Amino acid sequence: MRISRFAHRGVGAFVAAAVSVSVLAGASFGASSAWAQQAAAPSAAQMALAKDLVMANGEARAFDGVIANIVDGAALSFLSTNPDLAKQLRDVAIALRPEFEKRQPEILQILASAYAARFSESELKEALAFYRTPTGKKLVADRPAIVQQAVQGIQGWGAQVNAEAVERVRAEMKKKGFDL
Repeated sequence: MRISRFAHRGVGAFVAAAVSVSVLAGASFGASSAWAQQAAAPSAAQMALAKDLVMANGEARAFDGVIANIVDGAALSFLSTNPDLAKQLRDVAIALRPEFEKRQPEILQILASAYAARFSESELKEALAFYRTPTGKKLVADRPAIVQQAVQGIQGWGAQVNAEAVERVRAEMKKKGFDL
């Protein structure tokens, strides 16, 4: 079974933690938070535009495979108690994926709700218009390469800054009589 990086790290635990945090945060905000959410409910037009936007800007596709990762993670959570069941757990996870893949539209709804809560109908139309231009389409198409290049650059930069910091710490400690 191919173990995704998400499943391997325990997405189920991550999701449970996120839900716990949101429940605790909701409890601490009390009734005023619930009232604010109701007062700011986006219109049907905003939701439709927001759904179109997250499809056009590529964000909806960014979550392709997340359900399989969650199901695989759920199956893997039982592996530690009985490693001999690896094949059976893999088979069950594969069999269950289609059942849970039907919930993919819920992710689109969550993404769209986040945009619709923050942008007016007019702003959503403007953003959507941009992503339908050649430049907007290019941005979506090139985003994975841009992010990869940026991450690699930041990693290299971080390694360089770390090396400089190590040398500076070493030099300062040497001034204090410690040879590191």
